Amino acid sequence: MSLSRLVVLGLLAEHGPLYGHELRRAAEARHVESWGGVGPGALYRELHQLEAEDLIELVRNEQVGKRPPRAVYRVTDAGREALRALRAETLGAFDRPPDPVGVALLFGGAEDLEELLGALGRRHVAAIAALDSLQAKRARLEELGVLGASGRAVFRRAELYLGAELAWHEECASVLCAETAGDLGTAGVARDPSVVRDGTGGIGAARERRAERVSTPAVGKKGGATR
Repeated sequence: MSLSRLVVLGLLAEHGPLYGHELRRAAEARHVESWGGVGPGALYRELHQLEAEDLIELVRNEQVGKRPPRAVYRVTDAGREALRALRAETLGAFDRPPDPVGVALLFGGAEDLEELLGALGRRHVAAIAALDSLQAKRARLEELGVLGASGRAVFRRAELYLGAELAWHEECASVLCAETAGDLGTAGVARDPSVVRDGTGGIGAARERRAERVSTPAVGKKGGATR
């Protein structure tokens, strides 16, 4: 599947005719590069490829002042069919992305359990901060009334993903700690997997904090834009 192709066809179907820079700005407004992995270069490459396949077509060339002409494209009927097929294919995919954490755990040579738990503890704290940031961003967009139903669904999926990551951290700490004895103290993760250091030296109830962050369904105002 091609996510960049889906983004280009989807934006042209949603907004109507666009030129390259408009397409890029529409994608950047939803931050698709950070969470979808589709960067500006891929979008421009797709424009030329889609035109060659007659999935989009040139509407006109616009000249603004002394700037180079800009090509305005629109999606064709064949492009809309391709978009529907891509959407079905993508929504049906369950491929797992590369797992750097799994590789680090299995091949990182972590003979020092205390050091490993310290690194995992810092990652746990970072995951909590990431979830807080994500929810704050969703709240801002909902307050502005610019987050549509699809956008809320995307945010909610990301929030639940981070919630699952936090749950894994608690379980992983319990499994690893079961293999050693003694108080790990400053290791970064307490022996009790329900607590985690908050990054400032204090210890907070991670399980309770995680539940508070992910248990409330996302609701918001209606709007057209997503992330």
